[in-house]
Amino acid sequence: MRQRTLMWLVGALSFVAVIIATLPASLVTSRLPPAVGLDGAGGTIWSGAADQLRVRGVPLGALSWSLEPLALLAGRLSYHLELTRADGYVRGSAAVGVGGAVSVTDLALRVDVNALSGAGGAPGGWQGVVDGTIARARLEQGWPVALEGTVTVSDVRPPGVSVPLGSYAIDFDPAAAGPAQLVARVHDVKAPLMVRAQLNVARARSYVLAGDVTPRADTPPEVLQAIAFLGVPDAAGRRQFSVTGVF
Repeated sequence: MRQRTLMWLVGALSFVAVIIATLPASLVTSRLPPAVGLDGAGGTIWSGAADQLRVRGVPLGALSWSLEPLALLAGRLSYHLELTRADGYVRGSAAVGVGGAVSVTDLALRVDVNALSGAGGAPGGWQGVVDGTIARARLEQGWPVALEGTVTVSDVRPPGVSVPLGSYAIDFDPAAAGPAQLVARVHDVKAPLMVRAQLNVARARSYVLAGDVTPRADTPPEVLQAIAFLGVPDAAGRRQFSVTGVF
């Protein structure tokens, strides 16, 4: 009798597992927030893909997902996600824990600056390539209350400037982040300008980038002309700047 009961239990659990693994993706996509949409979604909640991910109507790229089964043992629903675009990609793991908080790990990205501009994350008219690795992040109610990682913007070219201004890194400081804002250190990587700045991104969807920029001995005249609007440098050659905005 016990053996029969055990066989029945194993069979029932297997049946439930098959049902869960084959649930259509539409079961999840129909419950997405109003600002998020998936065009041409297919597959299952276990593994699937969509032709286009849209956020607030802005097309971001093709999306694929696959469930990470081992995370279920820790009580988390975790997926490996990959967003593919003509100009790059975003890929990593995202897990939903108790209470709805989202944890992101090992996120890698490479996109054109214009992609961020179209999504409302950067001012328009800028050129460059964004590469980054986010080791970990935690989102609560859609906002990253914790973020650790580095993003590099290469071949930066502001609007109206004909020559690139080099490459710069944005290092997010997890110790300085909090529920109200993210904090990052901005510095030059390979550039004709030395930059020391701090980026503060507020939960109210505003940002402040403030610091100073100093030309090098071999800085091209075109670059010097591009930063002339910052005003007269101090005795050390530094020019102060501050940029604010909303997104």
